[in-house]
Order: sequence, then structure tokens, then C-alpha cells
Amino acid sequence: MSAPVPLARRVRFTAVELAPRPENLPDQITWTNEIPTSIIGLLLATEWLDNIPLDLAVHTDHNWHYLLVDPTTGAETTGEPVSRDDTTWLTTWWPTPTHQPPGARTRTDDPNLPPQTPTDGSGPTTSGFRAARPAQGSSLTARSRPGCPETPTDHTPTDRTPTRIPPMGRAEIGRTRDEAWAHAVGCVEQGLALAVDYGHLRAERPFDGTLTGYRAGRQVPPVPDGSCDVTAHVAMDSVAATGERVARCAYVLTSQREALRALGADGGRPPLSLAT
Repeated sequence: MSAPVPLARRVRFTAVELAPRPENLPDQITWTNEIPTSIIGLLLATEWLDNIPLDLAVHTDHNWHYLLVDPTTGAETTGEPVSRDDTTWLTTWWPTPTHQPPGARTRTDDPNLPPQTPTDGSGPTTSGFRAARPAQGSSLTARSRPGCPETPTDHTPTDRTPTRIPPMGRAEIGRTRDEAWAHAVGCVEQGLALAVDYGHLRAERPFDGTLTGYRAGRQVPPVPDGSCDVTAHVAMDSVAATGERVARCAYVLTSQREALRALGADGGRPPLSLAT
């Protein structure tokens, strides 16, 4: 019996990214803008699904309607009722809001946004989008720091700062994310498909959604004009169920904390000797 080939000689890395290939990237790493087919191994999607464009819906008069947006100002208006396919997705994966849960924090509670402006839900407002391609090169993991130039606060409103709206029940229709993940899973011939992202489950959907923007690593109003990365959390259970149907095998949902601890990471401080 011959000895197994060392892992380093068997592994081939392929990066899937729309941005240009970095000049200093090692030659051993393939760079492409399309997911390869017939993958044998691991497909890892890290904070990819939350960048897949989606439609937003607002719940008014016992029905879901699309939320439309002016791409240059972020001004919102309520559009037509959602399609049959999107209604099916919402019925299955996003419970109809009846009232805001006591103590629930919504996007409109953000202290970095200006005071609330009354609205009946059908007039123009200014925060959010229907579907827009996110800008490339922005961080999705940083959090806002009030007072930074890129982070408007109550004391520094700008002409790009959205007006807050009262809680009315928003949904982020994840059907496009489901379709993207189904395609990715379908590219795996043998192996494992793993998605790591900010997300939520059906029983704990955010009442007012999670839509936000990031620019240069800081949180900003989500105006879809290409100046910032527009992102929203992922309905992980819906995505996982779609992948299960494609892969024809059960999926596993776990938190990042649980996964890292299972791999031996305990969160403890590394030895000080490693700093020398």
C-alpha cells in the first residue's frame, strides 16, 4: 500500500470573487468570478449570501407590498403587492407581523439616525432599497462608532441620512439567497458545502429587518447608489432547507461559537510567549 499524498500537495485553492485578482496573490490560488462545477472537496461561502441582492417588503393593510427606493437618495415608497412566489416564501419563512414584540429593538431605534418622522407607511421615507448590487471592497464585520466622519449621528445629520420610520413590519425576501445557495450546492460533486454568515431563524426574525450599509468598515445609511456595501442578514433556515433539497442529505445549523469550540477554540488568551 502506498503512503497517502500529503494534504498540501493535494489541495487546490480557488477563490470566487468579482473584484480583480490581487497582484500579490500566490500563483497556486486560482481566481475566478464563477463557482466551478464538479467540485470535489469543500465549498466555503463566508459572508457571501448576505451580499446577494434581495427585495424588501413592508406589511400594510394585512398584505405584503414591495418597498421601492430612489437609488440616489434612498427615499422609499410602498410599491405593488408582492408576487405569488414571494408571497409563498414569506408565508413559509417570515411570519406576518401582528405587533412589535415588547422590548424589541428595531432598525428605527438606532441612535445614529435622526429623530423619527411620522408616516402612515404609504408615503415617501428614506432608508432601504428594493434590490441593489452592493459596492465591492467594504467590510461586513465592523460595527458603527458614533462620531466617525462616515457615521452620521443625531448631531451630524447629512443630506444622505435616511429619515427614521415607525415600526411597521419589514421582511427581507430571501428567495434570491436560496436560489444562489442551491446553485452553489449543486456545483459540489463530492464533499461539503458550508455557509458562514450573519443570520436569523424563523422563530426570531427581526421585526424591522436588518438592512444596513457599510463604507470603509463603518456602518452608514443603506443608500443603494454604489457608494457603500448594502447588506442584510440571511434567513439561514430557508437557505439550509433549499440546500438540503439539492444535496439530498440533511443539513446542520450551528452557531459560530459552537462550531469553533467543537474545533478546539476556547476563546482563551494565547500564551504571552507567542507575542515575542
